[in-house]
Amino acid sequence: MLTLNRIFFVTLLSQGVLNIVTGNRLTVEEVLARVNRIPAKLQNVLAQVTNEVDFKLPRRGDNSTRIVGGTATTIEDYPHQIALLYGGRQICGGSIISHTWVATAAHCVDYYPQNEDLTIRAGSSSRSSGGSIHAVYYYHIHENYSPDDYPYDVATIRVRTPFSGVARVIPLTTAEWIAGTEATVTGWGVNAAGQTPDNLFRVSLPVVDRITCNQQWMGEITDDMICAGAVGIDACSGDSGGPAVQNGVLYGIVSWGATACGNGMFGVYTNIAHPSIRDFIWRTSMV
Repeated sequence: MLTLNRIFFVTLLSQGVLNIVTGNRLTVEEVLARVNRIPAKLQNVLAQVTNEVDFKLPRRGDNSTRIVGGTATTIEDYPHQIALLYGGRQICGGSIISHTWVATAAHCVDYYPQNEDLTIRAGSSSRSSGGSIHAVYYYHIHENYSPDDYPYDVATIRVRTPFSGVARVIPLTTAEWIAGTEATVTGWGVNAAGQTPDNLFRVSLPVVDRITCNQQWMGEITDDMICAGAVGIDACSGDSGGPAVQNGVLYGIVSWGATACGNGMFGVYTNIAHPSIRDFIWRTSMV
């Protein structure tokens, strides 16, 4: 007989089922290792395009968690930004899309944590203090997401208490961003000096067309993905699930990229404008 502390309950209302996953609750370190992993299929691609052979150094690992080439900012400038916490520790970012809903990356929750293990910090430039803490009511993962190569890397999270104060909703785009423009990515993490700033950071990235991105990533870029980045500027570890924004509108969600952040390999983002992504967000959150 399974005890309650060995059963994970996740209600996926979009599929009308209750999934029960057995196993012990993961520690924060185990969650970080999973969230920050490089999927097996993408490891092979990374090895070929960047000659990276040590996959013990994942793009979103604790030792390289930073926005590369960015500057400090405040939550007042990006009030839609949230910190997704597991066991009280920040593991990912996310965006407020309604007064009770957040959009983040599916790989931030694909280990199916119990709802009570997750919380959302909103309205604070700090990932560890201030703002408001919101318990998670339930969450959804896109039904076509796969942990093997991160297609449809999107999840929606319903909080128990509405966002208020500094926290603000960001509207969702209905069209893809345009190559040659710039997008802004925000998040928390270790900086280039190896320090761990508690403050929110931002970076502006050039948008790259899908054909060019796909050539670099050897055909792994599908229509549900969009790309941005350049040498010395990039999203990186710990930014997963965070927003990629243009003119105050959410266009992308930080998904995956090169192990060595800022090495010139384009960063990959979930495409909010993709019909299946947009439909998923609507079906699960009515946004």
